[in-house]
Amino acid sequence: GEKMIQPIEKKNVADEVFEKMLNMIIEGDWKKGEMIPSENELREAFSVSRSTVRQAVQRLSALGIVRSRQGKGTYVEQVDTSFYLNLLIPSLMLSGGDSISILEFTKSIQVECVRIVSQCASDEEIARLSDYLEQMRFAGDYESYFHFDMGYHSYLAQLTGNPLFIKAIEIVENLLHVYLRDIVAFHGSKRSMQQHEECFEALRARETERAVRIMVEHYDMLLQRMKDWLEPEKA
Repeated sequence: GEKMIQPIEKKNVADEVFEKMLNMIIEGDWKKGEMIPSENELREAFSVSRSTVRQAVQRLSALGIVRSRQGKGTYVEQVDTSFYLNLLIPSLMLSGGDSISILEFTKSIQVECVRIVSQCASDEEIARLSDYLEQMRFAGDYESYFHFDMGYHSYLAQLTGNPLFIKAIEIVENLLHVYLRDIVAFHGSKRSMQQHEECFEALRARETERAVRIMVEHYDMLLQRMKDWLEPEKA
């Protein structure tokens, strides 16, 4: 049977409309490829203003959950696993503690990426990591160094073929960009550069455990630097 859309009674109305619409999509009331009700219909069903509906639809659209086609209405896009990670982003309103958690999470993923790549990637695929190393070596400033550094980590995630790993690294880059870039700028890139090179050499030699150990050391160093950065009075 058709579900009735319940009217809204909360303070933050746009959030509430967004969540109700999201749940209808997640629960399959509005399926992939289907057109969702028009702004007018949604406005009446939720008994809210048009701008509230528009805000909610824009958020769904920004997350890639729906897509509006000019003059044709708004359709449900694919909701795949990586989409749930997108939902984490707004909830991680970054305080220092969160950045540590996110970095620890990334460490576990990157360590696993290294293990998988060492065992499954082709020699050609692994060799391409040297392109990122080259760009890091000749980066003119810390902003571009950081960009290529993240490129290296993203590429490792891509080589696993696991969409969740790929998505997680993308999220981390967005969330921690400023912190990590400033840490590189403060400490310089020498040690970081060395670790990226050593990890590449170990991967190329298919020395899985050594590659993993180097990636663990790299993230432990980053974590220590971030802790010092966030708690200068304790350092």
